[in-house]
Amino acid sequence: MKIVKNLFLVLAMVFSLISCSDDDDNSSLEVNPSTLVLVHGAWQSAFVWDQVKTELEKQGNTVIAVELLGHGEDNTPVSDITFKGYVDQVKAVIVGLDTPVVLVGHSLGGAVITQTASEIPQQIEKLVYVAGFIPKNGKSVLDYSALDTESLLPTALEFSADGSTAAISNPEINIPEIFCQYGSDEDIDILVEKLKPEPVGALATPLDYKMDDYNAIAKKYYLFTKEDHAITYPFQQAMASEAGITNTFEITSGHSPFVSKPAELLQIFDTILTN
Repeated sequence: MKIVKNLFLVLAMVFSLISCSDDDDNSSLEVNPSTLVLVHGAWQSAFVWDQVKTELEKQGNTVIAVELLGHGEDNTPVSDITFKGYVDQVKAVIVGLDTPVVLVGHSLGGAVITQTASEIPQQIEKLVYVAGFIPKNGKSVLDYSALDTESLLPTALEFSADGSTAAISNPEINIPEIFCQYGSDEDIDILVEKLKPEPVGALATPLDYKMDDYNAIAKKYYLFTKEDHAITYPFQQAMASEAGITNTFEITSGHSPFVSKPAELLQIFDTILTN
């Protein structure tokens, strides 16, 4: 009986150790939720992030999609819209949070997050570009877009009489061709329906930041959209290289993967958030 009793004690200890080991393994796989701030691009608004935002929130993350002035439901007069105003919007969101953030910018939003992150680098955990502009100090989005000679976007623009805004001509054709290849008919209809002329002044404003402040953010990522006709793949690669970003990913999509290929984009975000 004593031998049997001792055997039970040994087995109990073994099972206890195995249980503790399993708990440790599970805890090591747990991922702390992140706080993400998403910044859309030109001729779009915060709604384009809806699918991605919903799925990220289901994973326990906190996600804020910023609606830049004059976009979407915001009707700020064009005369009151500035690039600094965009940056101040994003900064206000981040400063109001009690944690470092993963700051994500698409297209024009790439320039916005570059300036924002350089002004408050201590509050940026990771910087993520989705086909985003990264103008150097002293250069604007328009300066950089002029360098992308293969882009189809310039030929699709119609400027207002006073030159203050730029609209997309023939949107039923140009939106799917330039902004959202692979998007469904429903996706395209929504993009066209919500399309508004873009304020030009903010696009023409040179960025003003110190490279040391920008480089203080150690974790930067660039997501290339390989079939992009708005900001071409080679030009995206050149900007990422110029900015010293070596953590890169690719999606075979047009300019708006959060609309046309959200599942693939989410897989990449999952990798970035756990990196």
